[in-house]
Amino acid sequence: MQVCLIVILILSSLCNIAQEKKSSFPVITLRTNPLSFIEADAGVMLGIGCQFHPRWSVSIDPGWIFYSPYQFSNMDTYPGENSTVNGYKIRTDIKYYFRDFIFGKRGEFIALEFHYKNVVASDWASFGMNCVNGQCDFYQRAQYNDAKIEKGIAAKIGLIRRLWNTRWAIEVYTGIGIKLKRYRQSGLPAGGSFTEQPSHDITLFNSSGGEDTYPMFPAGAKFVYRIF
Repeated sequence: MQVCLIVILILSSLCNIAQEKKSSFPVITLRTNPLSFIEADAGVMLGIGCQFHPRWSVSIDPGWIFYSPYQFSNMDTYPGENSTVNGYKIRTDIKYYFRDFIFGKRGEFIALEFHYKNVVASDWASFGMNCVNGQCDFYQRAQYNDAKIEKGIAAKIGLIRRLWNTRWAIEVYTGIGIKLKRYRQSGLPAGGSFTEQPSHDITLFNSSGGEDTYPMFPAGAKFVYRIF
């Protein structure tokens, strides 16, 4: 979050400087990801960007997470058990264009991206109650909160290209980086302990608890609209 606040302050100061110079900059844009609704932690994203120099721009892209299209409920096995997801993510980046770029034309860039995500899933699990040396008084199904926190950094390469007029463009990019991911459970029933620890499998990795390091491969496309 501190990084995001710093980027907002930098964005504001750089745009103000560009305005004071009375140049054709800054260029202020709105940005959205048309595929944000099918990501693993899905929702909507609306960001803002500022190009303050022919070779430089900064942006911040916050998103609201409110469901997961790949999280399956237990309602077939356990009727009435439905999971919910809620949270947010913020991506900020600073871009350098390989040549002087004027919005509405094609511009290739490299960028440094910062990533932060905080999402809480309200999930279900089996709990042993008042367990001592593996012996439990009884077992029950209960709902608990499974929080996921991610912090990451990545290097990207991409391009921005004009669409049907000088106000609309598309940005495509790909990159590689690393992220730290941490899970934290809360809201467990009093006296309860998991019969099986929550699994957080992803493709080739499995979290062992605590804070783990994962590779990050940012890639996608964003629609960009020039405000002025």
